[in-house]
Amino acid sequence: MARRPGGDDPFTLSPRARWIIGWVAALLIIGGIALAVRILGDSGDDTVVSSDSPASPGASGAVTFGTALDEATGEVAASARSERFADGDLFAYSVPPSGDVPPTVFVEVRRTGGGVAETVQLPTDGQRLPNPDVIAFTVPAAVLLAAFGPGEYLMLIYAEPDGEPIAQGTFVLVGATASPPASP
Repeated sequence: MARRPGGDDPFTLSPRARWIIGWVAALLIIGGIALAVRILGDSGDDTVVSSDSPASPGASGAVTFGTALDEATGEVAASARSERFADGDLFAYSVPPSGDVPPTVFVEVRRTGGGVAETVQLPTDGQRLPNPDVIAFTVPAAVLLAAFGPGEYLMLIYAEPDGEPIAQGTFVLVGATASPPASP
């Protein structure tokens, strides 16, 4: 008895259907891998992978950012508070005193957005406090822009470089915006 070519396969797909199923399968595989990496993955180099999760739940204080320190308290002045800094700004930060202020602090800075998520400053070099009554520092924002580049950052402050952070806060460094072209 004569048979039709391909008549043995009860389930046949057109080339278009095979193409669609192939793409759907590829997307499901890629999505599954991405989900597994998100849930189980670790970059392996101690960098922040996502800014959605709290970086250091042990931090008890909040870092306050601004453009000037109050001479009376040594902390960021209430009228100068800001979390966004550009070239030409003074970058000031402080931690409200709560108990004993360590004589030296260690500052870690992690990029969490606007570029590759990575630690841009390790807490290896201790910084002596200019005012022993409060954790507070100032630096020109241009110095930070040159060192870290524009982006979103998380700052962690430690009393010991390998201890738990005593404070944390987020700030943004913005690059120079292009000026509009001159009209003729």
